[in-house]
Amino acid sequence: MITVTPIRTGSVRVKTAQQAGRDGRSGIGRKIDIFRDPDWSEPLPIFCFLVEHPEGRFLIDTGDTWRNSVPGYLPRWNPFFTKEVVVKVAPHEEVGAQLLAMNLDPSRDIAAVILTHMHHDHAGGLDHFPHTRIMVTRENYEFSRGLRGKIGGCLPQRWPIWFRPELVTLGGPAIGPFVSSHPITSDGRVALVPTPGHVNGHVSVLIRQEELSIFIAADATYAESILRAGKADGVTFDPETAKDTLRRITEYASSTPTIILPSHDPDGPARLAACRTFI
Repeated sequence: MITVTPIRTGSVRVKTAQQAGRDGRSGIGRKIDIFRDPDWSEPLPIFCFLVEHPEGRFLIDTGDTWRNSVPGYLPRWNPFFTKEVVVKVAPHEEVGAQLLAMNLDPSRDIAAVILTHMHHDHAGGLDHFPHTRIMVTRENYEFSRGLRGKIGGCLPQRWPIWFRPELVTLGGPAIGPFVSSHPITSDGRVALVPTPGHVNGHVSVLIRQEELSIFIAADATYAESILRAGKADGVTFDPETAKDTLRRITEYASSTPTIILPSHDPDGPARLAACRTFI
C-alpha cells in the first residue's frame, strides 16, 4: 500500500500570465506578458507531498520558508521576486513543523527528499533535512546554480552550507510516453519521469498502484484545468518543450486512470481524497 499526503507550506500569488502563457509567445515574450499582466491569482497553495511506501517515507519537494518575509532574503536586483510574486509562509507552516505535528521527525523519519526542481518554493525547506538523503537531477542542479537559474527563481545563495545532493540522471526504462525514468523504490512503483519545460531538468513523480496512478506533477502545470487546455506556463524558456511535456502527461493520464497533483492546484487534495482521475 502506498499513500500520498499533500502538505501545504503557505501560499503564493502569481500573475495569471505566469500560470498559463499565451499561445505563440516565446520564452522572453511570456516574461514580458507576466510583467504587463494586471491580473493576480488568488492565493495558491505551495504543496509538497509525503509518499509512504513499504520501503520508507519519501518527501517530494520541501515547500517554501517564512524567511521570504525577511528583508534581504530575496535578491532586490531581481524584479520577478520583488514585483511579480507574493509568497506568505508562517513559521508553523514550514514542512519541518508540519512533519513534527504528524509525529514524524524530519531528521530521522524521511528516507529521502526528492526535489522535482530547485525553484525557491520547492527547495525553501531544505534546512529541515541535514541528515537526510536528498535527490535532484544533475541537469536541474547545474541549471539552478547558474545565472539563468538565479534569474528564473532559484536561490542557491540560500541553500544550506552542508547541501550536497545526490545528482540523478534518468537512465531507466521508458514508462508509457515518458522516454526514460529513474526508480525510487526497488519495486519501481515510485519513479521519476522527465517533465522538462517549466525549467531545465524538471521531473515529476509517478506512483503506480494496482488500480490507478498518482502523478505528482510539481510545476509541469499549475492546475489540472490548465493541463487539459494544453497551456504552457509563463515561466518556461522553452514553450515547445513544455507543451510536449503536457502532451505526454495527458497521453499517460488518458490511457491509465491517474490522479494529477500539481504543486499549486487548490483542487488537488480533493481529487486525491475522492480518487478522481483525469479520465
